[in-house]
Amino acid sequence: MKFCIFFSIFINANTLEYALIKKGIEDNNTLLLIGGIQGDEPGGFLAASIVATDYNITKGSVWVVPNLNFPSIIERSRGTKGDMNRKFAHIDKNDPDYKAVTSIKKLISDPKVALILNLHDGSGFYNDTYINKDINPQKWGSTCIIDQEILSGSTYPDLMSMATRVKDHINKNLLNQSHFYHVKNTHTAKGDIEMLKSLTYYAVTQNKSAFANEASKNLNAEQRTYYHLLAIEEYMRAMGIEFNKPFELNVQNVKKAIEKEIQLSLFDGMFNLNLLDTRANLTYIPLKKGEISYTSSNPLVAVIKENNTYKIQYGNRYVTRLNPQYFEYGKKLDAINVIADGVKIVAKSGDKISVKNSFNIEKINKIRANIIGYNSKNIDESGENVSLKNMINRFSIDKNGKNFRVEFYEISTNKYVGMILVEFE
Repeated sequence: MKFCIFFSIFINANTLEYALIKKGIEDNNTLLLIGGIQGDEPGGFLAASIVATDYNITKGSVWVVPNLNFPSIIERSRGTKGDMNRKFAHIDKNDPDYKAVTSIKKLISDPKVALILNLHDGSGFYNDTYINKDINPQKWGSTCIIDQEILSGSTYPDLMSMATRVKDHINKNLLNQSHFYHVKNTHTAKGDIEMLKSLTYYAVTQNKSAFANEASKNLNAEQRTYYHLLAIEEYMRAMGIEFNKPFELNVQNVKKAIEKEIQLSLFDGMFNLNLLDTRANLTYIPLKKGEISYTSSNPLVAVIKENNTYKIQYGNRYVTRLNPQYFEYGKKLDAINVIADGVKIVAKSGDKISVKNSFNIEKINKIRANIIGYNSKNIDESGENVSLKNMINRFSIDKNGKNFRVEFYEISTNKYVGMILVEFE
C-alpha cells in the first residue's frame, strides 16, 4: 500500500493557514465551500474535509476551504483571536486574522465563483414559534440561512427558492423528526448589526449567491456532518454539478469516513505514519533538527511543536505525540526489497507493506535495518525472518499492536535514510 499525500500544512498553531482544494474542471459556475470559520463547530469542517478527500466531481467545479480558521479548530475555540465571522465588514491590518480574512475575500470575489456555502454548527433547533429552551426562534441549528430573499444580478438570484429546495431535501432524509430544517432569513441589510459583519453578507455585497447551513450542536459530530453533506449535495445538484463518492450517505458511513485511516508524511517520505488508532505517545522518532515539513492525506491534520515534542492533531482531536531522536539525514532509499509471506516486494521509503505471516528485509549494501520492536541482538536486522510473535507489542505505532516501523541507517555514518511500515493483517 502506498501513501496518497496531497495537502501541505504549516507547523505552528499560530501560523496555520487554511487549505484550498480545487476539484473538478474550473468554470464560471464554481461552488466555494467553506468550513471551520469557527473552530468549535466540527460538523462543518469535517463535512468540508470529506468533500475534499472523498468526493469526485465529474462535472463542474468545487473549491473547498475546510479549515478557514485553522488555529481555532486546533484549540477547540470559536475564535482564538475573536470571532472571525464578524470581521468581514472591516478588519485591521494588525488583526491576527487579517491574512485569512482578506485572502478568503479574494476567493469569494473570484469571477469563477457563483455560489458560496458556509458551514456552521448552531445552537439548538430553530423554530418560528417558541416550543422550549432548545426549540425556538432564537436558535440557529437545523437551518438553511439566507441574508435576503432575492439577489438581483447574481448567478442564482432567488436565494429563498434555492434554500427551500435544500431544506426540503434534508427533511426527506431526517434521522429524527425533531431535527426538522427551516429556512431562516436574517434580513441582514435591514439592520442586523452582527450579520452585517459576516462572510455570507460580504459575499452578497459582491453580488454572489451565498448561503449558510447550520447543523445543530445538540447532535453528535457524525450526525451534524451527515446533515451538512445532505445540504452540500443538494446545492451541487441545484448548480448542475455532478459528483460521486465511495459510500452511501448515511450516519454509519459518515462516521467511517471521519475515522478512516489518514497518512502523514514527514520530510518528503523520510518518516511516515498511519493515523488510525495511533498510540497516544510515540518515542524515538528519527527526525532532523530544524523546522519540520510535512504533508497529509487530510487537510485537517496539523503537526505542532510543543517544547521538545511534536503534537499531531486531526481537527480538534488529539492523535499522538512524537518524541524525537535527532539524526542527520542521508539520501532517501528508493529501493527496499522485502520478502512478505514469500513474495518479493520492492518498496521505497515511506511505503506500508501488508503481511499475513512473516517478512524479511533483504540486505542493502552499507545500510543496516532496525526493526522497531523486534527482539534481536543484531545491529543489522535485515536477512531475518520476522513474524508478529517476534515483535514487542508496546513498540507498535497502533494500539492494536499490528503496525511496526522498520528504519534504515548508513552503517558508516549512522545517517538516517528512510523507513517503511509493516502491518500484520
